[in-house]
Amino acid sequence: MLIADQFFKLNPVDIFGQEGNYQQKLKGSAERDERNDSGVESISCRERRIQRLIQLKKEESYATFSNMEKRDDLDNLFLKYPRKTMCVLNAGYASIGGVDGEQLEAVFKPFKNFERVVTLHGKPYSFVVFRGGEDAVVARNALHEKPCTLFNGKTLFLEYINHIDFAEIANKHLYQRTGNAKVTLDESVGFYYIPNFITLEEHKAMIESILADDERKRASVQSADKRWFKIQERFVKHYGNSFDYHLKHIGSKSLVASEKFPSWILPFIERAAEKVPSFNGKVNQLTIQKYPVGSGISFHTDSHTSFEDTVLVISLLTPVAMDFRHPATRAIITKDLEPCSLVVMQGEARYGWEHAIRIRRSDLIAGEARERQERWSMTMRTLNESMTCHCNYPGLCDNNSQVVRRLREERKAAKSEPN
Repeated sequence: MLIADQFFKLNPVDIFGQEGNYQQKLKGSAERDERNDSGVESISCRERRIQRLIQLKKEESYATFSNMEKRDDLDNLFLKYPRKTMCVLNAGYASIGGVDGEQLEAVFKPFKNFERVVTLHGKPYSFVVFRGGEDAVVARNALHEKPCTLFNGKTLFLEYINHIDFAEIANKHLYQRTGNAKVTLDESVGFYYIPNFITLEEHKAMIESILADDERKRASVQSADKRWFKIQERFVKHYGNSFDYHLKHIGSKSLVASEKFPSWILPFIERAAEKVPSFNGKVNQLTIQKYPVGSGISFHTDSHTSFEDTVLVISLLTPVAMDFRHPATRAIITKDLEPCSLVVMQGEARYGWEHAIRIRRSDLIAGEARERQERWSMTMRTLNESMTCHCNYPGLCDNNSQVVRRLREERKAAKSEPN
């Protein structure tokens, strides 16, 4: 039986014990606590030795991380306030008596909203990701500088770290190995920008088709709840298949406006395949998005296990500056997406870069401020039927997340059930 299976159902207290239990064991030794003349309880010599040993181990772990990552700014890198990602400084593949991802998962699984562990080959430290900082803080309070019985009483050291710093550390190995210091965002890494992909007449007809479809949905009581969903400050509508923004994966068919693609979009999918030969012309998920003035979307990578290699985006109504961030090098490249344009992301551009639209009311283009207006876009993708990914970008990949594993197990169980 796997270690993760053995401890999957244990509560955090069962695994780590209470701090009081740990102190109780110390008090059971021959060197029991005594009170000094002032009546204040003093710690024993044995306890002081243990505390010194833990402090030395901690300093050694932090120094090792600093040397291997060439970072002398740990006070800035490791944060005092909660973040969803934590660095486990003394548990990894390369540590003496090292652990693997499965063993670390057994430690963190009992905590609510634990997502995944990221281990780096040859590194004595690892990373753990939760859904939010409020979830990570519970785990840190239970684990940090406390003995872990799953690791034979080893004291773990955990620190909060920003997503971009985590992604840089996790992904930069690829650039270090190849020695490629130059960062570009073009066809060489799978990024295609095609201005005037559709004509002004086609653009007008596309807008009218979207509005006409809205009117048809309003006339149908059954479809009244299948129009636009508000996600933060933008509005989305799905065709073919939906995306669940809470689950961060493919959603229910009940969330789609229609299981069929609108007929008016099909010619443009064929045109995209003609423009980009590496695109096979097959998509089965369409999301139309409306961005009111001042709205945006935070840095993200489209879920690796939800969708295949190709992501297409057609921009409508007005232009917007989209930022593309390369975590491995921290480079940020801004692209001005004009209406009627097409963006295609494949390969490294799709898996190893993040993209975002800043939340603001204007963009700075060629040194001049350009006021934003409402913008629409259409994103087209193909479902990843295997729900697996084997890319080289662990800092951005959801292949080992608990949600994705559960979804794979549910699909496997559903297929094995008799009809």
